[in-house]
Amino acid sequence: MKTGRFPAGDEPAEHDARAQVASLRACADTRVIASPARVARETAQWIADSFDVVPAFDDIDYGRWRGQSIRETAGREPDAIAAWLADPQARPHGGESVAMLAARVARGLAYLDETLACGRCIVVTHAIVVKVALAHGLGEPLESVYAMNLAPLSSTLLQRAAPS
Repeated sequence: MKTGRFPAGDEPAEHDARAQVASLRACADTRVIASPARVARETAQWIADSFDVVPAFDDIDYGRWRGQSIRETAGREPDAIAAWLADPQARPHGGESVAMLAARVARGLAYLDETLACGRCIVVTHAIVVKVALAHGLGEPLESVYAMNLAPLSSTLLQRAAPS
């Protein structure tokens, strides 16, 4: 989205960021998961020699806005953009709502816990996916994602609570 367009899903990495992600280079006991998006797969290759692609961690489906200029879309559809940016249930573009994305990400997190049972997983994904995962993990309302701001290539650590 930093390009000013709604992602289409096939965008390459903007630049070689191997140095920025070097500290994440996977250890032998780390499982690396990537979104199906090209940029996520390219980034995952900088972190690990092999990784799994898990669709649950794909970017939100922007529907008919996919690939379009954000500014032009806002000019054509100001009410639709305003609704989408304020209501997690809204999906004026015909794609996924933030609530639908949150349900998909919750299933992905459950998949990590139940199926992979990895001690440490690195998930290479998109800012909105991290935001809904944080809201889910912290028990915050989905509206909280609109106040979150994450830098590109930043890392967020989610840690499971110890079983009681």
